[in-house]
Amino acid sequence: MEKDLFTIQTEEKPSPPKKQKRASGKENFKSFGLTIHLTMALNEAKNENIPFDKEAFCERKGYTIQEVDAAIEDILAIQEKLDRERQSYEPSLADKELELTGWPLPSDEILPDFDSDLKYSSLFEILHTMNPAEQFSKITNGSSDDEIREQGILAFVENLFTDYFDEDAVLILMNAFFWLLYYNGKRWLPVRSYAIEMLKLFPYEIQKSFYRDTIFIEGFSIFTKKKLATRGICSLKARPTTEEVKDGLFVIKATNAFYSLLRPSEEAIMFSSEE
Repeated sequence: MEKDLFTIQTEEKPSPPKKQKRASGKENFKSFGLTIHLTMALNEAKNENIPFDKEAFCERKGYTIQEVDAAIEDILAIQEKLDRERQSYEPSLADKELELTGWPLPSDEILPDFDSDLKYSSLFEILHTMNPAEQFSKITNGSSDDEIREQGILAFVENLFTDYFDEDAVLILMNAFFWLLYYNGKRWLPVRSYAIEMLKLFPYEIQKSFYRDTIFIEGFSIFTKKKLATRGICSLKARPTTEEVKDGLFVIKATNAFYSLLRPSEEAIMFSSEE
């Protein structure tokens, strides 16, 4: 994950920063005016479905390119924050019966950690002593041996997701599913139940890539059947029908191979509460 500007500045200048001169009323008024003018211009371009002409805007309003670039960055950051706060997911009445209970709900403090790979994860402890590569080889009858040997067990598992989903949400989908599977995988449960809980955990991130919940549920269901079940992450109770796959209504359990790979870290458990 990229470091933010504050972190970069702190590392390059470890000494205490000098006090910044407070912006004058004139500067604040100019900045406020730029934000108003720019927001109106951006909305006008969006409504007319045309590209925003930054150079023409600067020439017309008397701002520099640097000022406009900084203002656009601030506007987009504010908009994303508002979108996140507004975004939520409420299951349908029928889907409420499929919700999962009795698992630790991650707190807001560790939700950003779901966007990290397994090697540097603070969510999960990797169980190297359990020899997961051997477990996956056994459960897949050796069909994944070459991939595991070439990539390593962690990359093998992650690539199941990265080869299938968009980059923006892929790590969140993987970590959210693994968190849910660890706590619920001892029972036969519908794939749809997992998808519902993932939507509830990360409504903004998932619905940004899948504009309808039914599209995500069907897509994750197909992925589970084609990839996760054939590569040893979970088991199918029976061969699902086409309709069951479409609706995510076939049931799965976690495999011993999955449980040999990882478990939630003590830190992550500490920042979780019972759902």
